[in-house]
Amino acid sequence: MTKIIRYLTLILVILMLLPLIAGCKNGGEDNESKLVSGPEGFVPHLGKADYSGKTLRVLASHKDAVFGASQIAPIENESEIVNDAFMNRNDKLEEEYGFKIEAIYTDSFDKFTARVKDDIFAGSDDYDVISSGVMALAPLVTENILIDLKTIEGSHLRLDQEWWDVASHSGFTIGNKLFFATGDIFVTDDENTVVTYFNKDLISKYNLDSPYTLVKEGTWTLDRMYEMAKTVAKEDGDGEMNVTGNDVWGLVGGAFEAYKYILGCNCPQVFKDENDIPYLGMTQEKSIDACTKVFEMFTDRSTTAYIEQYYAWDHADASKVVDNFYSGQALFYAAFMYTVNSGKMRETKVNYGILPQPKFDENQEKYTSTINPYAFYCLSITNQEHDLDFITFALEAMAYTSRVLVTPEYYQRTLQLKRFDDEESPEMLDIIFQNRIVDLSVIYNWSDCIQWYNKMLFSKNNNVVSFVEGRKSAFDKELQETIDSILSRD
Repeated sequence: MTKIIRYLTLILVILMLLPLIAGCKNGGEDNESKLVSGPEGFVPHLGKADYSGKTLRVLASHKDAVFGASQIAPIENESEIVNDAFMNRNDKLEEEYGFKIEAIYTDSFDKFTARVKDDIFAGSDDYDVISSGVMALAPLVTENILIDLKTIEGSHLRLDQEWWDVASHSGFTIGNKLFFATGDIFVTDDENTVVTYFNKDLISKYNLDSPYTLVKEGTWTLDRMYEMAKTVAKEDGDGEMNVTGNDVWGLVGGAFEAYKYILGCNCPQVFKDENDIPYLGMTQEKSIDACTKVFEMFTDRSTTAYIEQYYAWDHADASKVVDNFYSGQALFYAAFMYTVNSGKMRETKVNYGILPQPKFDENQEKYTSTINPYAFYCLSITNQEHDLDFITFALEAMAYTSRVLVTPEYYQRTLQLKRFDDEESPEMLDIIFQNRIVDLSVIYNWSDCIQWYNKMLFSKNNNVVSFVEGRKSAFDKELQETIDSILSRD
């Protein structure tokens, strides 16, 4: 009976949204109507231009990631709206400006970084732009391979405009120098944003406050999340909580999610001073308090199950931990946006919703969600001899037209209409995407600091001051080397 009611509700929602669907993209016509090939061209601030015979060649990695083969140069119509929107973008740009877009792929992040280094040494000129997870791009900065995107003479890039991710860019900079850029030109940046999924049926069963209401009221905090998780967590009667039994969990995820919840408290490992110079901030009072709260929740084995408590993160059975969410046996699931596009999420019978990371407390000004540094896609330009006029023109045109043609297809039709079936989700998505923060520490991974919170969690030692004390000198040395390498280019 419940299943029938859910189907009827879904049908009613679809009927109510039909005018919106038509408005979002009536065969793409509404969005395309915003691109007019008039005296100023498709992109008004770029003006008319003819780059016939030119090809923007992009070296990228992980073609097999969700949308990885679509966002640069899809090669065929797949009847998948995001892929086809990217194809439409490229076709329109070629029609208007004459240039083509070509993608060259490597198999892994490591192979990507190694290839760029080798190509620079060999003087190869096989591509114009490089694109990968930002952590794979970072080593190229300290080896003086990437150029500062803010200082390109005659650049067409408008990196302060809404079709670029201005908030992330401000997090990327050191000494106000920017080596990575992202925004509407990609969707894998959005896909690699941290979120929390929740089971609406368990919320109803235990008569808990709606997390959506808490978010809107500004009271969605770590304390409220932990309280709700403890209320729902139930042992099945065999005297032991186990991820392969019938126990119900308050929270499931991986160990690295602990760090991400600390970031949700707006407590990155690294802060920046008035000159945009990073420094280690883990031992500040609020950061310590955030770590204490998160660790209490993650080390409560009667409430929380994280993968590494039971399996190595890459073990064949590791997914059994988070599978408890798909089977309806977990209230919260710490994951990424791309999880909603997975086969398991599409097939689950769980009535789920999406939330930003909870605040530290109600006094925190805004919700903050961080990124997956491994696969948060950005673009960079190497310091080889390039036609920077064409490259910056093509990238700016791609970003601007993606804002018009692609983002509505991904954001409104794929996420809001296909993946989430409630009226609150669009507001949650806005909050999540508009309040992303980037922690430079895990991008450059000074002294392997990306593992610091994990190591503390595994050892059940949340004494941040003592943990950092023995590592700070090595961290500061590597950090200073990066700073010196960047600032010495003035």
